[in-house]
Amino acid sequence: MERKILVVDDEQPIRMAVIKRLQRLGFSCVEAANGDWAVKAVAGDPDIGIVLIDIRMPGKSGLEVISDLRAVAQDEIAFIVITGHGGFDEAVEALRLGASDFLMKPFSSDQLEGAIRKCMESLCNSESRIQARLFLEAEVKEKTVRIAALAREVDSARIEALETLAIAAEHRDNDTGEHIRRIGAYAEILALGLGWSERAARQIRMAATLHDVGKIGVPDNILMKPGRLSDAEIVIMRTHTIIGHKIVSPSNDGIMKVAASIAHCHHEQWNGGGYPRRLSGEDIPIEARITTICDVYDALRSPRPYKPALDHRTAVKIIQEGDGRTRPDQFDPAILAVFAAKADLLAEAYAKRPDFEMIAGEGNNHLSRDMRSMDAAIFDAGGKANAVR
Repeated sequence: MERKILVVDDEQPIRMAVIKRLQRLGFSCVEAANGDWAVKAVAGDPDIGIVLIDIRMPGKSGLEVISDLRAVAQDEIAFIVITGHGGFDEAVEALRLGASDFLMKPFSSDQLEGAIRKCMESLCNSESRIQARLFLEAEVKEKTVRIAALAREVDSARIEALETLAIAAEHRDNDTGEHIRRIGAYAEILALGLGWSERAARQIRMAATLHDVGKIGVPDNILMKPGRLSDAEIVIMRTHTIIGHKIVSPSNDGIMKVAASIAHCHHEQWNGGGYPRRLSGEDIPIEARITTICDVYDALRSPRPYKPALDHRTAVKIIQEGDGRTRPDQFDPAILAVFAAKADLLAEAYAKRPDFEMIAGEGNNHLSRDMRSMDAAIFDAGGKANAVR
Protein backbone atom coordinates (compact mmCIF):
# COMPACT_ATOMS: atom_id res chain seq x y z
CA MET A 1 0.00 0.00 0.00
CA GLU A 2 1.34 3.44 -0.93
CA ARG A 3 2.06 5.75 1.97
CA LYS A 4 0.22 9.07 2.46
CA ILE A 5 1.73 12.43 1.54
CA LEU A 6 1.74 15.28 4.07
CA VAL A 7 1.80 18.71 2.41
CA VAL A 8 3.11 21.44 4.75
CA ASP A 9 2.93 25.08 3.62
CA ASP A 10 1.66 28.19 5.39
CA GLU A 11 0.19 29.53 2.11
CA GLN A 12 -3.20 27.85 1.66
CA PRO A 13 -3.52 28.44 -2.13
CA ILE A 14 -0.18 26.73 -2.75
CA ARG A 15 -1.02 23.95 -0.34
CA MET A 16 -4.39 23.25 -1.94
CA ALA A 17 -3.00 23.42 -5.49
CA VAL A 18 -0.34 20.85 -4.65
CA ILE A 19 -2.85 18.54 -2.95
CA LYS A 20 -5.25 18.80 -5.88
CA ARG A 21 -2.51 17.84 -8.31
CA LEU A 22 -1.37 14.88 -6.19
CA GLN A 23 -4.91 13.61 -5.72
CA ARG A 24 -5.43 13.63 -9.48
CA LEU A 25 -2.38 11.38 -9.71
CA GLY A 26 -3.99 8.97 -7.27
CA PHE A 27 -2.05 9.85 -4.11
CA SER A 28 -3.68 10.13 -0.68
CA CYS A 29 -2.84 13.48 0.97
CA VAL A 30 -3.14 15.23 4.31
CA GLU A 31 -2.19 18.84 5.03
CA ALA A 32 -0.67 21.08 7.70
CA ALA A 33 -0.42 24.86 7.72
CA ASN A 34 2.65 25.07 9.99
CA GLY A 35 5.46 23.05 11.51
CA ASP A 36 3.74 22.23 14.81
CA TRP A 37 0.70 20.82 13.01
CA ALA A 38 3.00 18.80 10.76
CA VAL A 39 4.69 17.11 13.75
CA LYS A 40 1.28 16.31 15.28
CA ALA A 41 0.00 14.96 11.95
CA VAL A 42 2.91 12.51 11.60
CA ALA A 43 2.64 11.46 15.25
CA GLY A 44 -1.04 10.69 14.76
CA ASP A 45 -0.89 8.96 11.38
CA PRO A 46 1.67 6.15 10.86
CA ASP A 47 0.66 5.86 7.20
CA ILE A 48 2.38 9.16 6.30
CA GLY A 49 5.48 8.26 4.31
CA ILE A 50 6.35 11.45 2.41
CA VAL A 51 6.46 15.01 3.76
CA LEU A 52 6.43 17.82 1.18
CA ILE A 53 7.45 20.84 3.25
CA ASP A 54 8.18 24.55 2.82
CA ILE A 55 11.44 25.74 4.44
CA ARG A 56 10.40 29.19 5.65
CA MET A 57 7.17 29.30 7.66
CA PRO A 58 5.98 31.15 10.77
CA GLY A 59 7.06 29.28 13.90
CA LYS A 60 9.04 26.13 13.17
CA SER A 61 11.00 26.20 9.93
CA GLY A 62 10.83 23.29 7.53
CA LEU A 63 14.36 22.24 8.50
CA GLU A 64 13.41 22.22 12.18
CA VAL A 65 10.40 20.04 11.41
CA ILE A 66 12.57 17.56 9.49
CA SER A 67 14.99 17.38 12.42
CA ASP A 68 12.13 16.84 14.90
CA LEU A 69 10.49 14.14 12.81
CA ARG A 70 13.78 12.33 12.21
CA ALA A 71 14.15 12.07 15.99
CA VAL A 72 10.66 10.73 16.77
CA ALA A 73 9.33 8.96 13.67
CA GLN A 74 9.00 5.20 14.09
CA ASP A 75 8.98 4.45 10.36
CA GLU A 76 11.15 5.84 7.57
CA ILE A 77 9.87 9.10 6.11
CA ALA A 78 11.02 10.76 2.87
CA PHE A 79 11.21 14.56 2.76
CA ILE A 80 10.90 16.87 -0.23
CA VAL A 81 11.85 20.48 0.59
CA ILE A 82 10.09 23.27 -1.32
CA THR A 83 11.01 26.94 -1.08
CA GLY A 84 11.12 30.23 -2.89
CA HIS A 85 14.16 31.30 -0.90
CA GLY A 86 16.59 28.46 -1.58
CA GLY A 87 20.32 28.75 -1.16
CA PHE A 88 23.42 26.61 -0.92
CA ASP A 89 23.47 26.56 2.89
CA GLU A 90 19.84 25.49 3.08
CA ALA A 91 20.42 22.81 0.45
CA VAL A 92 23.37 21.41 2.39
CA GLU A 93 21.41 21.43 5.63
CA ALA A 94 18.39 19.77 4.01
CA LEU A 95 20.60 17.03 2.53
CA ARG A 96 22.39 16.56 5.84
CA LEU A 97 19.04 16.00 7.52
CA GLY A 98 18.16 13.42 4.87
CA ALA A 99 15.92 15.30 2.43
CA SER A 100 15.40 13.36 -0.80
CA ASP A 101 14.84 16.36 -3.08
CA PHE A 102 14.90 20.18 -3.15
CA LEU A 103 12.29 21.96 -5.31
CA MET A 104 12.31 25.71 -6.02
CA LYS A 105 9.04 27.63 -6.32
CA PRO A 106 7.51 27.82 -8.82
CA PHE A 107 7.91 24.17 -9.78
CA SER A 108 6.10 22.30 -12.52
CA SER A 109 3.66 19.44 -12.10
CA ASP A 110 6.16 17.16 -13.81
CA GLN A 111 8.88 18.13 -11.33
CA LEU A 112 6.53 17.50 -8.43
CA GLU A 113 5.37 14.14 -9.75
CA GLY A 114 8.94 13.07 -10.49
CA ALA A 115 10.07 13.90 -6.97
CA ILE A 116 7.11 12.03 -5.44
CA ARG A 117 7.64 8.96 -7.62
CA LYS A 118 11.32 8.88 -6.68
CA CYS A 119 10.46 9.03 -2.99
CA MET A 120 7.89 6.24 -3.32
CA GLU A 121 10.48 4.06 -5.01
CA SER A 122 13.04 4.93 -2.34
CA LEU A 123 10.61 3.98 0.45
CA CYS A 124 9.95 0.67 -1.26
CA ASN A 125 13.66 -0.04 -1.64
CA SER A 126 14.34 0.99 1.94
CA GLU A 127 12.29 -1.92 3.23
CA SER A 128 14.86 -4.33 1.83
CA ARG A 129 17.67 -2.23 3.30
CA ILE A 130 15.94 -2.30 6.68
CA GLN A 131 15.67 -6.07 6.51
CA ALA A 132 19.34 -6.31 5.59
CA ARG A 133 20.22 -4.02 8.49
CA LEU A 134 18.16 -6.12 10.90
CA PHE A 135 19.91 -9.22 9.62
CA LEU A 136 23.25 -7.52 10.17
CA GLU A 137 22.29 -6.52 13.72
CA ALA A 138 21.35 -10.13 14.46
CA GLU A 139 24.66 -11.25 12.98
CA VAL A 140 26.57 -8.74 15.12
CA LYS A 141 24.74 -9.93 18.25
CA GLU A 142 25.53 -13.51 17.39
CA LYS A 143 29.20 -12.67 16.91
CA THR A 144 29.25 -10.72 20.19
CA VAL A 145 28.04 -13.81 22.05
CA ARG A 146 30.68 -15.91 20.32
CA ILE A 147 33.40 -13.37 21.17
CA ALA A 148 32.38 -13.44 24.83
CA ALA A 149 32.74 -17.23 24.80
CA LEU A 150 36.26 -16.85 23.37
CA ALA A 151 37.33 -14.11 25.78
CA ARG A 152 40.40 -16.13 26.80
CA GLU A 153 41.79 -15.68 23.29
CA VAL A 154 42.17 -11.91 23.56
CA ASP A 155 43.88 -11.23 20.25
CA SER A 156 41.49 -13.40 18.26
CA ALA A 157 38.45 -11.85 19.89
CA ARG A 158 39.78 -8.32 19.34
CA ILE A 159 40.38 -8.91 15.62
CA GLU A 160 36.86 -10.24 15.16
CA ALA A 161 35.30 -7.35 17.09
CA LEU A 162 37.14 -4.75 15.02
CA GLU A 163 36.30 -6.50 11.77
CA THR A 164 32.63 -6.76 12.72
CA LEU A 165 32.46 -3.01 13.35
CA ALA A 166 34.24 -2.29 10.07
CA ILE A 167 31.95 -4.61 8.10
CA ALA A 168 28.94 -2.93 9.73
CA ALA A 169 29.99 0.30 8.00
CA GLU A 170 30.85 -1.41 4.70
CA HIS A 171 27.59 -3.38 4.72
CA ARG A 172 25.54 -0.25 3.99
CA ASP A 173 27.06 0.08 0.54
CA ASN A 174 29.04 -3.09 -0.27
CA ASP A 175 28.19 -6.78 -0.22
CA THR A 176 31.59 -7.96 1.09
CA GLY A 177 34.30 -6.95 3.53
CA GLU A 178 37.17 -7.66 1.14
CA HIS A 179 38.12 -4.00 0.76
CA ILE A 180 38.66 -3.44 4.48
CA ARG A 181 40.66 -6.65 4.83
CA ARG A 182 42.90 -5.67 1.92
CA ILE A 183 43.54 -2.23 3.40
CA GLY A 184 44.65 -3.87 6.65
CA ALA A 185 46.95 -6.27 4.80
CA TYR A 186 48.52 -3.47 2.76
CA ALA A 187 49.07 -1.34 5.87
CA GLU A 188 50.85 -4.18 7.66
CA ILE A 189 53.16 -4.73 4.66
CA LEU A 190 54.16 -1.05 4.52
CA ALA A 191 54.60 -0.79 8.28
CA LEU A 192 57.00 -3.74 8.26
CA GLY A 193 58.82 -2.14 5.32
CA LEU A 194 59.26 1.01 7.42
CA GLY A 195 60.93 -1.03 10.15
CA TRP A 196 58.00 -1.34 12.54
CA SER A 197 57.90 -4.28 14.94
CA GLU A 198 55.65 -7.21 14.08
CA ARG A 199 53.37 -6.27 16.99
CA ALA A 200 52.99 -2.65 15.82
CA ALA A 201 52.44 -3.76 12.23
CA ARG A 202 49.78 -6.21 13.38
CA GLN A 203 48.07 -3.39 15.30
CA ILE A 204 47.88 -1.10 12.25
CA ARG A 205 46.52 -4.03 10.24
CA MET A 206 43.59 -4.27 12.67
CA ALA A 207 43.17 -0.51 13.08
CA ALA A 208 43.23 0.30 9.35
CA THR A 209 40.13 -1.83 8.76
CA LEU A 210 38.14 0.90 10.54
CA HIS A 211 39.29 3.74 8.25
CA ASP A 212 35.80 4.26 6.78
CA VAL A 213 33.71 3.39 9.84
CA GLY A 214 32.31 6.95 9.75
CA LYS A 215 30.24 6.01 6.69
CA ILE A 216 27.73 4.68 9.23
CA GLY A 217 26.75 8.31 9.82
CA VAL A 218 26.37 9.37 6.17
CA PRO A 219 22.70 9.57 4.98
CA ASP A 220 21.57 6.76 2.65
CA ASN A 221 20.42 9.20 -0.02
CA ILE A 222 24.04 10.35 -0.41
CA LEU A 223 25.93 7.12 0.26
CA MET A 224 23.65 5.15 -2.08
CA LYS A 225 23.37 7.80 -4.80
CA PRO A 226 24.26 6.54 -8.30
CA GLY A 227 26.73 8.64 -10.23
CA ARG A 228 28.62 11.76 -9.21
CA LEU A 229 27.95 13.60 -5.95
CA SER A 230 27.00 17.27 -6.00
CA ASP A 231 29.17 19.83 -4.21
CA ALA A 232 26.71 19.93 -1.32
CA GLU A 233 26.71 16.15 -1.04
CA ILE A 234 30.53 16.05 -1.09
CA VAL A 235 30.54 18.38 1.93
CA ILE A 236 28.43 15.84 3.80
CA MET A 237 30.33 12.80 2.50
CA ARG A 238 33.58 14.27 3.83
CA THR A 239 32.16 14.32 7.34
CA HIS A 240 32.69 10.55 7.50
CA THR A 241 36.24 11.27 8.68
CA ILE A 242 34.96 13.31 11.64
CA ILE A 243 32.16 10.87 12.39
CA GLY A 244 34.56 7.92 12.33
CA HIS A 245 36.89 9.66 14.77
CA LYS A 246 34.00 10.37 17.14
CA ILE A 247 32.86 6.74 17.02
CA VAL A 248 36.25 5.20 17.78
CA SER A 249 38.11 7.82 19.86
CA PRO A 250 36.33 7.29 23.22
CA SER A 251 38.05 3.90 23.59
CA ASN A 252 41.21 3.69 25.69
CA ASP A 253 42.40 0.60 23.82
CA GLY A 254 45.69 1.15 22.00
CA ILE A 255 44.49 -0.27 18.69
CA MET A 256 41.32 1.80 18.83
CA LYS A 257 43.36 4.97 19.39
CA VAL A 258 45.33 4.18 16.24
CA ALA A 259 42.04 3.45 14.44
CA ALA A 260 40.62 6.83 15.54
CA SER A 261 43.67 8.61 14.14
CA ILE A 262 43.37 6.75 10.83
CA ALA A 263 39.61 7.35 10.53
CA HIS A 264 40.16 11.08 11.10
CA CYS A 265 43.19 11.68 8.88
CA HIS A 266 43.29 9.08 6.09
CA HIS A 267 42.14 11.71 3.53
CA GLU A 268 44.80 14.24 4.55
CA GLN A 269 47.64 14.69 2.05
CA TRP A 270 51.37 15.29 2.47
CA ASN A 271 51.09 18.44 0.31
CA GLY A 272 48.28 19.87 2.47
CA GLY A 273 45.54 19.38 -0.11
CA GLY A 274 43.42 16.88 1.82
CA TYR A 275 40.66 17.05 4.43
CA PRO A 276 39.15 17.51 6.98
CA ARG A 277 41.87 19.75 8.52
CA ARG A 278 44.24 20.27 5.56
CA LEU A 279 47.17 18.91 7.54
CA SER A 280 50.49 18.51 5.75
CA GLY A 281 53.77 16.66 6.15
CA GLU A 282 54.53 15.07 9.48
CA ASP A 283 51.60 16.84 11.11
CA ILE A 284 49.60 13.94 9.67
CA PRO A 285 49.90 10.87 11.95
CA ILE A 286 52.08 8.24 10.30
CA GLU A 287 49.42 5.53 10.62
CA ALA A 288 47.10 7.73 8.55
CA ARG A 289 49.85 8.45 6.00
CA ILE A 290 50.31 4.71 5.54
CA THR A 291 46.58 4.06 5.16
CA THR A 292 46.19 6.89 2.63
CA ILE A 293 48.42 5.27 0.03
CA CYS A 294 46.81 1.88 0.71
CA ASP A 295 43.35 3.37 0.12
CA VAL A 296 44.37 5.00 -3.17
CA TYR A 297 46.05 1.82 -4.44
CA ASP A 298 42.93 -0.23 -3.68
CA ALA A 299 40.66 2.35 -5.35
CA LEU A 300 42.72 2.15 -8.52
CA ARG A 301 42.79 -1.65 -8.49
CA SER A 302 39.08 -2.07 -7.80
CA PRO A 303 36.39 -2.15 -10.53
CA ARG A 304 33.56 0.37 -10.52
CA PRO A 305 30.39 0.65 -12.64
CA TYR A 306 31.97 3.73 -14.26
CA LYS A 307 35.54 2.41 -14.69
CA PRO A 308 37.34 -0.92 -15.06
CA ALA A 309 39.82 -2.23 -12.54
CA LEU A 310 43.40 -1.20 -13.27
CA ASP A 311 46.14 -3.79 -13.28
CA HIS A 312 48.81 -3.69 -10.58
CA ARG A 313 51.56 -2.21 -12.72
CA THR A 314 49.36 0.64 -13.97
CA ALA A 315 48.12 1.44 -10.45
CA VAL A 316 51.68 1.59 -9.10
CA LYS A 317 52.80 3.84 -11.97
CA ILE A 318 49.92 6.25 -11.36
CA ILE A 319 50.77 6.53 -7.68
CA GLN A 320 54.49 7.03 -8.36
CA GLU A 321 54.15 9.42 -11.30
CA GLY A 322 50.62 10.82 -11.13
CA ASP A 323 48.13 11.10 -13.99
CA GLY A 324 45.66 13.84 -12.97
CA ARG A 325 43.74 11.55 -10.66
CA THR A 326 46.45 11.57 -8.04
CA ARG A 327 49.93 13.09 -7.59
CA PRO A 328 53.01 11.69 -5.87
CA ASP A 329 53.36 14.78 -3.67
CA GLN A 330 50.15 13.73 -1.90
CA PHE A 331 52.09 10.94 -0.19
CA ASP A 332 54.87 10.82 2.39
CA PRO A 333 58.06 10.34 0.28
CA ALA A 334 59.45 7.74 2.70
CA ILE A 335 56.25 5.70 2.58
CA LEU A 336 56.07 6.11 -1.20
CA ALA A 337 59.56 4.62 -1.45
CA VAL A 338 58.57 1.63 0.69
CA PHE A 339 55.41 1.26 -1.38
CA ALA A 340 57.53 0.99 -4.54
CA ALA A 341 59.84 -1.54 -2.89
CA LYS A 342 57.00 -3.68 -1.52
CA ALA A 343 54.57 -3.27 -4.43
CA ASP A 344 54.71 -6.96 -5.40
CA LEU A 345 53.57 -7.93 -1.89
CA LEU A 346 50.58 -5.59 -2.20
CA ALA A 347 49.70 -7.25 -5.51
CA GLU A 348 49.77 -10.63 -3.76
CA ALA A 349 47.53 -9.30 -0.99
CA TYR A 350 45.02 -8.05 -3.57
CA ALA A 351 45.08 -11.40 -5.41
CA LYS A 352 44.11 -13.21 -2.20
CA ARG A 353 40.96 -11.09 -1.80
CA PRO A 354 39.98 -9.78 -5.25
CA ASP A 355 36.77 -7.91 -6.12
CA PHE A 356 34.38 -9.43 -8.62
CA GLU A 357 34.12 -7.41 -11.83
CA MET A 358 31.10 -5.08 -11.80
CA ILE A 359 29.01 -4.22 -14.81
CA ALA A 360 28.13 -0.58 -15.39
CA GLY A 361 24.47 0.23 -15.02
CA GLU A 362 21.94 1.51 -12.55
CA GLY A 363 21.22 -1.94 -11.22
CA ASN A 364 24.81 -2.27 -10.03
CA ASN A 365 25.44 1.26 -8.76
CA HIS A 366 25.10 0.16 -5.14
CA LEU A 367 28.20 -1.96 -5.59
CA SER A 368 30.36 1.11 -6.16
CA ARG A 369 29.96 2.51 -2.68
CA ASP A 370 32.65 0.44 -0.92
CA MET A 371 35.09 3.22 -1.83
CA ARG A 372 32.69 6.17 -2.39
CA SER A 373 34.71 8.42 -0.10
CA MET A 374 37.98 7.58 -1.88
CA ASP A 375 36.61 7.72 -5.41
CA ALA A 376 34.93 11.07 -4.76
CA ALA A 377 38.43 12.51 -4.67
CA ILE A 378 39.75 10.60 -7.68
CA PHE A 379 37.09 9.90 -10.30
CA ASP A 380 33.89 11.50 -11.52
CA ALA A 381 30.95 9.41 -12.67
CA GLY A 382 32.41 9.13 -16.15
CA GLY A 383 35.82 7.96 -14.99
CA LYS A 384 37.46 11.35 -15.60
CA ALA A 385 39.85 12.87 -13.14
CA ASN A 386 38.50 15.12 -10.38
CA ALA A 387 40.38 17.55 -8.22
CA VAL A 388 40.51 16.43 -4.59
CA ARG A 389 37.32 17.65 -2.97
